[in-house]
Amino acid sequence: MRIRSLTFGQIIPFLYKNESILSFLQNRLENFSSFADELSSECDNIGIKIDTRRFCSQPLFDYDNKLFYEKNLKETLEDINNQLSFLQEIFKDYGFDYFACCMMLASTFKEMGIFEKLLLNEVPNFIKNHDHFFTSLPVASTSNGINIIALKSGVKIIKKLSSPDPFKNLQFCVSANVDPNVPFFPAAYHFSEKPAFSIALEMADEVIKAVEESKTLESAQLNMLARFNEIYDNLSKIVEKVSKNFSIEFKGIDFSPAPYPLADKSIGTAIEKLGIEYFGANGTLTGVALIKNSIPVDKEKVIGFSGFMQPVLEDYVLSKRLSENKFNLDSLLLYSTMCGTGLDVVPLPGDITERELFYILLDLCTLSVRLNKPLTCRLMPIPGKNSGDDINFDFEYFSSSKIIDFRRIKGIIKNDLFNRNEKYLKFL
Repeated sequence: MRIRSLTFGQIIPFLYKNESILSFLQNRLENFSSFADELSSECDNIGIKIDTRRFCSQPLFDYDNKLFYEKNLKETLEDINNQLSFLQEIFKDYGFDYFACCMMLASTFKEMGIFEKLLLNEVPNFIKNHDHFFTSLPVASTSNGINIIALKSGVKIIKKLSSPDPFKNLQFCVSANVDPNVPFFPAAYHFSEKPAFSIALEMADEVIKAVEESKTLESAQLNMLARFNEIYDNLSKIVEKVSKNFSIEFKGIDFSPAPYPLADKSIGTAIEKLGIEYFGANGTLTGVALIKNSIPVDKEKVIGFSGFMQPVLEDYVLSKRLSENKFNLDSLLLYSTMCGTGLDVVPLPGDITERELFYILLDLCTLSVRLNKPLTCRLMPIPGKNSGDDINFDFEYFSSSKIIDFRRIKGIIKNDLFNRNEKYLKFL
């Protein structure tokens, strides 16, 4: 097990002069960095490594920020791009590996004006120009429904990011029902005047160990719950001890057991050791539910997704089973009814259309809204590749796999939901 990310949250005075932003952030970043050093030392003492340090801020676009309207739209978009470059360098100087903010809380918007649409059109350029910048687009919530116009903008972002380098889609997701202070990227954002931090765990290996010690499904659940509680108690004790010296609010730990692309650190391995023949076989949904339901819910500082994670390319067994045609996109949507994160780093054919992407995202948002659970969608169309083709990224956190199969849409229906001018979907 290791801590995948120590994620700090702090507001940023976007579009103020760079000197003002630096003055505002300097002492705060020094405080965050000192805290991270001290916490890293304490965690090292019990054999837990902190893998990355990350920073997230409030949504980039806010109606209350009048600076968005002081210049013409072209100049404002150029200013944002330049400021992201400036911020990226500041965070690197203070030892942060990545930073993130969602573009806007589109799930709360009843209308999408020209500025909002043009800002979202620029997201691919923001990401392509900044390797350490991650962002998301929240388009749905149980209370407000699904912003269809924003969802279509999210689809365009995914398509534009897929070429020429499809790896750029790693830095973007469409989200639904995701609260502030989730420590996992790209969905992370902060929404408070007070600085805060949260923790994301990489601990699929701990799930495997708990399952291996079990002879029945009941004992597997109890062993997982006991191990999760032990991890919670140990980490919370250390965090509370260190945080007493710093004025940073501890929001909590996301207990989603993130994997690493090795067999002994794969959540797919855990599923199969529960007695399921292979990940993707009938019975997999039960395994997903067993892991999800073993995560403690009575702890004050358990936050975020805190559920089963299925990041296809980041998981050795999931990537391998996909290569063996053991599951498809519909399988992942089914598991999303039980899991915490939805469709994550899923490789798709390069010729997937915006219309096809729209309906995939729409289904995921519907699951999130109807089940009142946080879900994200991080899809990766790969140019020149078709379903079943081999893929291999030169990236530590990805396994080799194949392009996933899904049900293509071939007919042309002029009045379907994608082509109609509906703005919002709210279930009765």
